[in-house]
Amino acid sequence: MTSWKKFLAASVLAAGCAQAWAVPTLTTVVTPAPATPGSTVSVAVNIADIADLYAYNFSLSFNASLLQLTGYSAGAFLGGPDDAYFGVADASAGLLSYVYGGVTGPDAGISGSGTLATFTFQTLGSGTSALNFSDVLFLNSSPDGNGDIAVTAVNGTLAVQAPVTPPTGDVPEPASWMLIGVGLVAAGALRRRRVSTAAAMA
Repeated sequence: MTSWKKFLAASVLAAGCAQAWAVPTLTTVVTPAPATPGSTVSVAVNIADIADLYAYNFSLSFNASLLQLTGYSAGAFLGGPDDAYFGVADASAGLLSYVYGGVTGPDAGISGSGTLATFTFQTLGSGTSALNFSDVLFLNSSPDGNGDIAVTAVNGTLAVQAPVTPPTGDVPEPASWMLIGVGLVAAGALRRRRVSTAAAMA
């Protein structure tokens, strides 16, 4: 085997190993970002690079002085209501306790990346809220019930900022420019008149 073929084979093998050993990651995506005070903001909880996900649970904390929970729904990653279940054990101020979901029936788990749940909030002011995961447990379809999946949970933030109003009054309006131009023309005419009068008297 030539050297370039060996290099190509090694590269393909390394890429396959890297994909096989990719660690599933749990993250949040905020829309819109940043949010504005008094508006509705959406927080999607996404899972990436997971294999054979059969069931999960997690808790998510937030700043209750900045955010008020208004609703939640299942994501599409595990399928529709006929294929999967979803719920929140307790939704109190500042904490969504034990958000859970899973595949129904004896089917195998789901692999890939997608949204597990979406939460909506009403923003109550300006500031930044941490979005912190806890109680993270992910299981595969192993029949013995011991199929834990190691998942890396990445905490997020949600920023709420008042819109910035651009400054006004720095640039003259067109009418102001017109007045300035008229004034310059009048000053020029007056100066020429004075020069002409002085020349006539000389």
